[in-house]
Amino acid sequence: MTPEQAIQRLVFHTMPEPGGFLDMLRPYHGLKQDVLVDVMDALKASASIIRAATLPRELVSALWCISYLGKMWSLAPDGMIRGNNLINDADLAMLEKFFKRFDWAVRVLLGDGDSIDSAFTDPGPASK
Repeated sequence: MTPEQAIQRLVFHTMPEPGGFLDMLRPYHGLKQDVLVDVMDALKASASIIRAATLPRELVSALWCISYLGKMWSLAPDGMIRGNNLINDADLAMLEKFFKRFDWAVRVLLGDGDSIDSAFTDPGPASK
């Protein structure tokens, strides 16, 4: 996947399209591991663009939507998924782990001191 294709994949995951990340959460019918993997693969493939001095607006929007809306809908106690008791403990734990990895990777990629590879390693005990 090229970096440009990766950006389009990340944008796709913010749309109400079958197979998309936010679509998987609304309405919630369980997690799909392949969707979580695709989001992380697209993030990794777009790393060189995220590391650039300027970022495309659509990329910033997609990263923000995946993280912010995803967490508000699924992890927040009063969000639509947890607030309506739609998620089991195993799925909740999987999403928490996903968001820790995703947010860590975005933070590292937006920084200027760490390598791209370090963005996709375990974020460490401070974030567990």
